[in-house]
Amino acid sequence: LLIALNLIHYYLGKIDYQQSAAVTEGKIEDMTQQASVLDENQKASENDQPESSKKEIAALEQRLMEQTSGMEDILFDKNVFNILLIGYDSRDADGKGRSDTNILVSINRKTKRITMTSIMRDSYVEIPGYGNNRINAAYAFGGGSLLVETIEKNFQISVNNYVAVDFFAFMDIINIVGGVEIEVSDAEVKVMNRYIRQLNRLEGYNEDTDILSEGGTLLLNGKQTLAYTRVRYVGNADFERTERQRTVLEKVFEKTKSLNLLELNDLMNRLLPEISTDMDEKEVLFFLLRGPLFLQYDLQSLRIPADGTYEALRIDGMEVLGVDLEENRKLLEEMVYESGQK
Repeated sequence: LLIALNLIHYYLGKIDYQQSAAVTEGKIEDMTQQASVLDENQKASENDQPESSKKEIAALEQRLMEQTSGMEDILFDKNVFNILLIGYDSRDADGKGRSDTNILVSINRKTKRITMTSIMRDSYVEIPGYGNNRINAAYAFGGGSLLVETIEKNFQISVNNYVAVDFFAFMDIINIVGGVEIEVSDAEVKVMNRYIRQLNRLEGYNEDTDILSEGGTLLLNGKQTLAYTRVRYVGNADFERTERQRTVLEKVFEKTKSLNLLELNDLMNRLLPEISTDMDEKEVLFFLLRGPLFLQYDLQSLRIPADGTYEALRIDGMEVLGVDLEENRKLLEEMVYESGQK
């Protein structure tokens, strides 16, 4: 028993435990400056399209102000545990980029169902203390704690904790589980190869390493899978990209069920040091012990904003989604909580 406890403590000691409270003033200033640079870079990379009319923008700002006032009706159920999974792209060792992936993983112990809700990164929301912006800026401004606060403020759903993972660690996770089999189109392959070449340059490999020749049902390695999840301008733009991300997570979820002890050891040794979370060691231990049970739960996927509950606008050079927050809160209550209880 003592050996087992020491082994568990060894694994849990690898995680980067964050304080759930606000970020320090100096760190906020650094993140704000970095986010401003990221914002300008992202604006420059987007198509040069005309701004939305002042009337449209004013109407969105007014609706956002009205729909984010008051927190008395926040969704909560003791049987539902919400964990925000954050995937961020950090190109240097010390900085955090915007959160490209924001997936709320809701574990409903009453219905024995897990709901994975992708929150579109271009959703235009109120970021507490920073005004209105795309939701993916919240992580760059103030890390996981501010992103959680932003989601709670706008969607009025309680988020228990967050787990953040760098995309580069994500590649290794895919490799450890043996890759994932996904049906990929020729159009997706064309875009994926651009991302693969970019990753090869960043890692110092030959540009053509892991390049794909054509589409089909393919077994993708970590680098190829990461490229697949980043495809944005094939199909229905970022809406389809979030669907790709959920597909990959579902594939990984299924494959972890069949890992042997050696493979699980490799997975934890690679994954845990790359995780940052506001959970403490006891809370992480709870999920590790309950993990085999949760793996038996049914999975369902959701995307926020849902069809018919948003409008595409362009504000200050940014393409944004003006979200009807009330309609999406109702959808979250229906899909995540099911019983309708708060």
